Amino acid sequence: MVAWSNPLIAWGLMYFGAMRFHTSGEARLQPLSFRVKKKDVAAFAGKGALDARLDRIDEHRPIDRVFVMGCGRSGTWLLTGLMSTFKDTCVVAKEVPVELFAQLTTTGRTLVLKRNNVSFERLSQIPARIKIAYAIRHPFDVLTSHNPTSTHVYHIDVARWLGEMSALRAALNDGRQNFCIVRYEDLATDAAGVQKKLADELGLEVGTPASELASVFKPSGKAESAMHGLRGIDTRSLNKYRSDPNRIAYLKSIRPQLGETLDWVATRFSYDTALP
Repeated sequence: MVAWSNPLIAWGLMYFGAMRFHTSGEARLQPLSFRVKKKDVAAFAGKGALDARLDRIDEHRPIDRVFVMGCGRSGTWLLTGLMSTFKDTCVVAKEVPVELFAQLTTTGRTLVLKRNNVSFERLSQIPARIKIAYAIRHPFDVLTSHNPTSTHVYHIDVARWLGEMSALRAALNDGRQNFCIVRYEDLATDAAGVQKKLADELGLEVGTPASELASVFKPSGKAESAMHGLRGIDTRSLNKYRSDPNRIAYLKSIRPQLGETLDWVATRFSYDTALP
């Protein structure tokens, strides 16, 4: 008998192990260990280790898993919130490594985790059984976006953006399966359409209208701050750089560093990258 099938242990893990997480959705989180901090799951980063662990977990009761990814300031928190609108789903509103799937399950059908800032470095090694919802946003909005929790004027530097885009490009070239890409611009202007796209491509069932996202998503204070507050989707966040001379000047100064990667992103995702 595995430990989490013991009712007493399962009760203890649920009421003590889950206390350090903010969760949303119909389903509850079911920790499989008291040791669920990021440092405690490093052992599952080895080749094949996470997949083997998920095999063992799913012998007890199989679930679906979705990992929300995307470069910082690309709408990953908003996309995470949208995942809370699906039925029988548990969303962990915390930035974590993909290996945390090794220590968590859910009472529902689907468990959703959100990537941390170095997860893109592991994208090619994420088991294919883990579905990925990936947020993409106009590069110039990403590179000139401010995060209230950051001490920097612009939160994402050139190196981070280039690394994220290189990992995304490699995943697409490799034909990664269960990989749903969502443009932030579409999410901001047609959330219901994006919700349907996620449902169709990731095998989810809508439970709450996308327009009511704020009523079901329960982020931490830090996450809410990063989103500039939990509110309705705001289209004023689109193309903000265009009306700011300082942002345009900054973009002109870094554009040579973006090189061919910028051209690829612009072509692949239909972004206008001309600067005045």
